[in-house]
Amino acid sequence: MLRRLHRPVAALGALLLVPALAACGDDSGKGSDSDAKPKASAEASQTSELSAVTFTGDVGDSLTPTWHSTLDAPESTTVTTLVPGTGDKIADGDTVSAYLYLGDGTSKKDAYSDYTNGSPESIPINDKLGDVFTKLLADATYGSRVVAVTTASELFGPSGNPNLGINADDSLVVLADLVEKAAESPTPTDDAVHDASPDTQPQVVLKDGTPTGLDWTGIAEPALTTPVQRVVLKEGTGAAVKASDTVTVNYLGETYQAKTPFDESYTKTPLTSALSGLIQGWSIGLTGVKVGSRVLLQIPPAYGYGAEGSGSSIPGNATLWFVIDVLKVK
Repeated sequence: MLRRLHRPVAALGALLLVPALAACGDDSGKGSDSDAKPKASAEASQTSELSAVTFTGDVGDSLTPTWHSTLDAPESTTVTTLVPGTGDKIADGDTVSAYLYLGDGTSKKDAYSDYTNGSPESIPINDKLGDVFTKLLADATYGSRVVAVTTASELFGPSGNPNLGINADDSLVVLADLVEKAAESPTPTDDAVHDASPDTQPQVVLKDGTPTGLDWTGIAEPALTTPVQRVVLKEGTGAAVKASDTVTVNYLGETYQAKTPFDESYTKTPLTSALSGLIQGWSIGLTGVKVGSRVLLQIPPAYGYGAEGSGSSIPGNATLWFVIDVLKVK
């Protein structure tokens, strides 16, 4: 649940059609007049054609790619609009709710799709976007379906992405359905970790020394602008965690006054991940914690799962609490 995909994003240029490609959008004819979630008409979606791969399905509803041939790697990233949206232009500082798709043009395989995963994701428009996504999203409007043709080395770096089965010299198709402007969580008063008094935090419920939940008796719900709070329940003697580390931890997470955890690893397998690949509140709260420690973190929604939440167990704008045992770093 805690893992996030890293999405390097691209430098914008003119919206060009790659010679081997062009756009085929949705031919189902479904649409909506809503400004919040605009859809393109069937006529608009037929404006061009991709010869290597075509896509069907309504923006924000579905996406079905059909590969017809392999795709030569382009000399540089190019972008085109498959379905022009009728909403407002995406602006700097917006957070876009988008469905992303990644296809490998060398192997003609679908590498990743938010439609398969079942939910869109929030993409903040800021100077931290990589080159490919910067180009993909520049000048786009809400309701659009846009596609970039690029290379794995351009998107992921010289190693490609072995986890997705993508080699560095593969050609890639990156598609984004830019559904709507995402709601945003209140900004915390600062982005530092604060050592909290234990009496302001829930008590950890233990069974044979293992955390099984949290006791919320007498605990008031914090303001959504409250920054990350930390209680060191047991201090270890190992190395201090750095933001650049890969950590191995056991954890249990709950929302305010929940009856059960929304996720835990104590009865499963410890989590090993780059700290930078987890929700921001973990990076803030665990940096400086010594290996062997057990800590309790209170994380505001802006540094957790935001205004959208995650699944049925984490509602939008939920403050999160985590018991975390730091087992190892590297």
